[in-house]
Amino acid sequence: MRGHFNLYYLHWWTLTHFIFETPRYRNGALELAKAGGGLADFEHLIGPVDRIQNEWHSHVRKLKEEVSKLENHGLLKDRAPQSTNLLEVK
Repeated sequence: MRGHFNLYYLHWWTLTHFIFETPRYRNGALELAKAGGGLADFEHLIGPVDRIQNEWHSHVRKLKEEVSKLENHGLLKDRAPQSTNLLEVK
């Protein structure tokens, strides 16, 4: 895990951001945290993993587009160079 820590962190951060920033999932996310965060609770409170994963990946693509626009306008400086493609979403 240590070798991929940043990748794991990025994945969990983007999933958490997606769930808490999406109004229809926000209340379920709070309930999910109270319930302990298991898969059965996730699917009951948030939705089927396959559907959520597709929506989450779309959310990440939008975030990446926003970052790219900021970079193209010179608004993101001092950004650490990427040594790998941290979040491959197709």
